[in-house]
Amino acid sequence: MRTCVTTDLLAGKGEAVTCSEAKNPELFFGALGGLGQLGIITRARIALEPAPRKVRWIRALYSNFTEFTADQERLISQSQHGGGRRFDYVEGFVVAAEGLINNWRSSFFSPQNPVKLSSLKHHTGVLYCLEVTKNYDDSTAATVDQEVDALLGDLNFLPGTVFTTDLAYVDFLDRVHTAELKLRGKGMWEVPHPWLNLFVPASRIADFDRGVFRGILGSRTSGGPILIYPMNKHK
Repeated sequence: MRTCVTTDLLAGKGEAVTCSEAKNPELFFGALGGLGQLGIITRARIALEPAPRKVRWIRALYSNFTEFTADQERLISQSQHGGGRRFDYVEGFVVAAEGLINNWRSSFFSPQNPVKLSSLKHHTGVLYCLEVTKNYDDSTAATVDQEVDALLGDLNFLPGTVFTTDLAYVDFLDRVHTAELKLRGKGMWEVPHPWLNLFVPASRIADFDRGVFRGILGSRTSGGPILIYPMNKHK
């Protein structure tokens, strides 16, 4: 695993700037996620740490958007403060049609679609899928079930909608490439793949859900993933 400690940037006015969490932190975090718009990273100092061997990858479904976002925010808060029990990765996506639960990353799971969404969709017209992982290795394999059960016990997902898979850490990191190879095999990779990223304030995310997820999308079929996850504002 790797964490960026310092970066040297060629900033917008052509000046060379060194930044870190302590020195020019806004530029540091902005440049890491700025797609080159805040400066070009010319050099980075990376801190290394041992990588785990295995990953427990978990999905759980929600019909209540407020409970879904509250659980996501609580989980990233646990990760931010460190220590104690926490998941190592938090993401999620919107399920606007039953086929989306069996989307581009679902081939890792078995069974791929363990829940008949048609029996649940009357709640809101769409569902929300939380994705989390717990890393482990040989020394912690005996306790991973207990840790995951304890963490899931604090969440408000729909009962009976949790499904999991265990895979090598490297395979989890390379999951998009695995999906790419499958799409190439079906002749579907060379088609347009438009992608749109949006930042929505926490104060308006419920409105976005009502207007877009449940309003515009409703129960219509969509061919691509709609990812949704919180971010810490200071980073």
